[in-house]
Amino acid sequence: MDYVRLPLEGTKNTRDLGGYPTKDNKVTKFHVFIRSDRLTNITDKDNEFLKNYGITDIIDFRGNTTIQSTFVSDDNINREYFKFHYIPLSTSEYEQYANAEKDKENFNHGVGYTYVLENKSRIKEIFDILAQSKGGVLFHCTAGKDRTGIISALILGLCNAYIKDIIANYEVTNTYLADTDIIEKYSENLKKSSPKFIITFIENLLKKYDSFENYILSCNVPKENIEKIRKKLCG
Repeated sequence: MDYVRLPLEGTKNTRDLGGYPTKDNKVTKFHVFIRSDRLTNITDKDNEFLKNYGITDIIDFRGNTTIQSTFVSDDNINREYFKFHYIPLSTSEYEQYANAEKDKENFNHGVGYTYVLENKSRIKEIFDILAQSKGGVLFHCTAGKDRTGIISALILGLCNAYIKDIIANYEVTNTYLADTDIIEKYSENLKKSSPKFIITFIENLLKKYDSFENYILSCNVPKENIEKIRKKLCG
């Protein structure tokens, strides 16, 4: 069975990237790439669900790129079921921007997201895993909003999804995380998944690199792996 939002007991924002039309008249497949919030509270039943859904690899984006994460052991992932990858995606520039600007009226998280594009060695690691995994890949951060939103946008953009669908996929987090404790400590601006944020991110990427593929190639991801990702998600 296919799900847009996976009915897990321990998460609020676990969603499949399947079901989106592409500009080359294809539709993204289900059970391939799954975005999620933290897996801290997933249950044995959730582990079984993800295994049966075809997930073989899990990537955790949390933590700072320069220090060992304290998050790695705080989840309930069954390590016998899944291959675990810890790839912290934040950058000091991103964190500095968010901390300095988060309470300002004109805050635009998309500016911060753009700094993450320069973390090319981590982007390469992530996209090589997406290409080489034996089954589906679930990737997550804390809320499944910012770092996870960046990677989701890159995947969908690489596979020629329509920009309006990339934006819609991003902003749904507002609904799924409303009134949850996952983002209660965030400032009001940081709680949002405003369309403006992801639009700014996409515009900045395309202005500098012209296409999603050109950006991914600039991260030294082999063309072969790009084609593997497209074949996995779009056939």
